[in-house]
Amino acid sequence: MQSRNSWFLVLVVALTGLSIWGFLSTTLVKGLDVAGGIRLVLRMKTEDLKEEQRLQMASIQASTQKTLENRVSSALGVVEGTVVLKGDDQFIIEIPGNIELQDARAILKNTAKIQVFHARNVTTSKRQKTYSVAGDEQDDFGPYVSFSKISDPSNTLEPGDPEYEKMIEGWDLILEGEDVVDAVSEPVGKNKARPSFRFGGEGAKNLKAWTTRTLNQGEQMAFVLDGRVLSISPVKDGTILSDGAFIDGQFDIPYVQSLTTLIKSGSLPVPLEELSSQTVDPTIGSAAFNQLIIAGAISLVMICAYLIFYYGFPGVLASVTMLLYALFTLTALKLMGATFSLAAVAGFILSAAMAVDANILVFERVKEEVREGKKLLTAVDLGFKRAFSAILDSNACTIITSAILWVLGTGPVKGFATTLIVGVAISFFTALTITRSLLVGLTSIGIGTNPKFYALNRNLFGEKLEQSADSRQLNIIGKYKRWFQISAALIIPGIIFLGMGGIKPNVEFRGGYEAEILLSQPIDQATLRNNLESAGFNDFNLKFATVEGKRSVYITIPHGGPIESADPAAQEKILSAAKIQSDNVSLTEIGPAVQRETTTNAVLGIVYASTLIVLYLAIRFGFALGGMKNGLKFGLSAVGAMLHDVIFVIGSAAIVGYFLGWEVSALFITSMLTVSGFSVHDTIVIFDRIRKNLRHTTGRE
Repeated sequence: MQSRNSWFLVLVVALTGLSIWGFLSTTLVKGLDVAGGIRLVLRMKTEDLKEEQRLQMASIQASTQKTLENRVSSALGVVEGTVVLKGDDQFIIEIPGNIELQDARAILKNTAKIQVFHARNVTTSKRQKTYSVAGDEQDDFGPYVSFSKISDPSNTLEPGDPEYEKMIEGWDLILEGEDVVDAVSEPVGKNKARPSFRFGGEGAKNLKAWTTRTLNQGEQMAFVLDGRVLSISPVKDGTILSDGAFIDGQFDIPYVQSLTTLIKSGSLPVPLEELSSQTVDPTIGSAAFNQLIIAGAISLVMICAYLIFYYGFPGVLASVTMLLYALFTLTALKLMGATFSLAAVAGFILSAAMAVDANILVFERVKEEVREGKKLLTAVDLGFKRAFSAILDSNACTIITSAILWVLGTGPVKGFATTLIVGVAISFFTALTITRSLLVGLTSIGIGTNPKFYALNRNLFGEKLEQSADSRQLNIIGKYKRWFQISAALIIPGIIFLGMGGIKPNVEFRGGYEAEILLSQPIDQATLRNNLESAGFNDFNLKFATVEGKRSVYITIPHGGPIESADPAAQEKILSAAKIQSDNVSLTEIGPAVQRETTTNAVLGIVYASTLIVLYLAIRFGFALGGMKNGLKFGLSAVGAMLHDVIFVIGSAAIVGYFLGWEVSALFITSMLTVSGFSVHDTIVIFDRIRKNLRHTTGRE
């Protein structure tokens, strides 16, 4: 026995050493809300696909993701960017660094599908046809060729005009994006360049066949990108093209370099539409991140101090375990490549609370066994065994709610769920393995064997009640009316303010824009509200916050009015309307599709979590106490208590929202599910003792 415990201690030391090495050799990946950058949610417009293409959705998804990844790394030059598939048709793209949102949109949403056509309805030097070239033009999206109809030469046709599209539909396709092997920028003239392409496969064969067939006829060949004619010119007499061609003309070098890089990254097999966007300034997030880390460190120190004061020698070992838990969890998350957003750090801190709870359950059982006259080593062994069921059930219910968050959530919510799942799993391991190894191992070699080291008679926090539980029971059931009255007194005010509009949904539930602005000069709420109303904004919400002594304001504005969806000047318009000057602005836009999804997932999260917890507890307690009927009583009771706690928190949020204007976001739903997990955890601790007492009365323990 002593030899096995010694080996456990060696294992703990080895794991600690490996974790230190893993922690130091990996990089901490900060989330966008900390490091700053851009987040876009793009949807494949699958309705534009042909029926035969829809049968190859897996291939189209993979091709689209690879192309987006290439564009993030090559066209935008961001190595740390991520492209994650969500559902069947959406991609979440996160790009850290100082990237302009408009540039990212233009590069990522561009299909980059270069097409070469025989413009057979465009007039040549030898034949007059339906259309003629009007000239070379330029707009915000780059150069293009305009046309006119021979029958109406005064009407210029430009990209986006129905007649412009009709003209291109009358052309014969020679080759397209998939046939482009390479694209390079060729210098021509002074500070000018032109795109040059190399073709392969069937495209090269088609080009050779067409130029052979139309040799010396002066027919027009056009290069088209996303419905815009970039160049159109006749093939020179005596020329047969096969594996190469260039766009005739002289263009700005940056434009040509951007175009060729985009084309080399691959064409999109399906058009994309933007569902939401977010630009994050690193200044605000970094300050909040530092505050969160400090809060977590202070909490850890206070928890360890409490454990040592209340449990003595086991508390010292539990404090060591807590430090090892933090090391193991952070190392595991870093090795997984997890992103440390503000929400993810919060999830880690909450998982630490679960680790503390597990140790407390064990130590209380150990103290109980010692008071009943068991020898110390026996009490320690029984304490771990008898606390196992409560720890298992509570951690399982927390993981259930976290898994639902991971499935239904995106971005920060998914990061929160990931860290909470990993943290809870490791806390289960550390509490039942590391703490046990240290406690049993040290006591077996004579360290910490004095019962006085275990702080058995503190008589704090209800220990006297526990010791006299067999002779003096608390009449909880008999005084149920009193407890219900207390609950009503806590819940009813919140429900009243809920009905008065106290819950203020943020941009994720309403759709629209949210600007987070770090103020360089003070401004009061009345002045800011008057500025926005004078600029034509009516349905908006304001809230102020202070981070590390710096004042910030959050302005939430729904779509419509002065700012429409995907407005490239949205940030400037908000700052101008508010009459605020600031270089530190984070802007989030949520479209209708994401808004509906967020609202739906909020409801589904509560429903799924409640249902799965009822089923889990029904099975666990049903098998232990004589059938599913009894198990369902426990499960439904736990969920009833959970909903009570959730309603109370929602009511509290309504009161705060009514008086201070605080908003609720998708992370509020995350907090609700977390509250539900901890509520069920506390209920399970009580149910576990009830299960033990019922087994005892039936002679089963």
